[in-house]
Amino acid sequence: MEKKYQEIDDVIEKMRTTLEAMRKQDPEFYAKYPMQLGTEAEAEDLRTVFDTWRLPEEYAYFLRNYIPESVGWSTDEYINLDIYGAKELPGGQWGYNYNPVTKEPISDWPEHYLVIASDEGDPYCLDLSRGDTVVYTAMHGTGRWDFEIAYDSLAEFLRSTLLPRGFDGDLDEEVSYNYCKVFITGEGKDKLKTLLFIKKAFSCDIPQARSYLSDVPLLVYKGIEQGAANVEAQLKNIGAEYEKREIDLAEFLA
Repeated sequence: MEKKYQEIDDVIEKMRTTLEAMRKQDPEFYAKYPMQLGTEAEAEDLRTVFDTWRLPEEYAYFLRNYIPESVGWSTDEYINLDIYGAKELPGGQWGYNYNPVTKEPISDWPEHYLVIASDEGDPYCLDLSRGDTVVYTAMHGTGRWDFEIAYDSLAEFLRSTLLPRGFDGDLDEEVSYNYCKVFITGEGKDKLKTLLFIKKAFSCDIPQARSYLSDVPLLVYKGIEQGAANVEAQLKNIGAEYEKREIDLAEFLA
């Protein structure tokens, strides 16, 4: 019988709950651009991965139970984090340890590093020579890879995807927060500037930004009230029409 990792199960379930809350919040958008997490990886995809790499048991368990379909995670830390499932994992190495154009290995890549996720080109990796799930990261485009520890475990890394924008602290602390959402409600004085704001916020192209703008109100921020100040300042500066709504803790965590 396969060993269960309750901590991994719990955080994956929370990720599914978070995606479900997002779909309920904006059903029309997610009908056009569906995101979901499956429950059981394809045997062929797992076989390919397990034949290629010797993985830590906890990470192998994760791959069996995390099956993303067009899922990206956006927080204060991540622009659009893509955490690979078993199907995406082999292709996720391209551009890091393998050049698909020349079909040759890339010599400056650390031999035992496996890319398990990427945020706009910045890799998140496991060092397979260690046998644990410490997660490392480095900035791309600097001319060399300077890796540092990002998270002490896979579960900690996964939990980091669930912090909404503007959150800075520990929810268990006895601190009183006010929570809010900020929506773009119209193109405002300069449609192009509003489109460029959306393009940056959602890491998309202009046609996609135009599609988002055609379906307002568009949620561009959810978090503590202090964190909304920067978003409001940007929207005021470009003359966009927007609305800020107060929400309770339950909606903040949803």
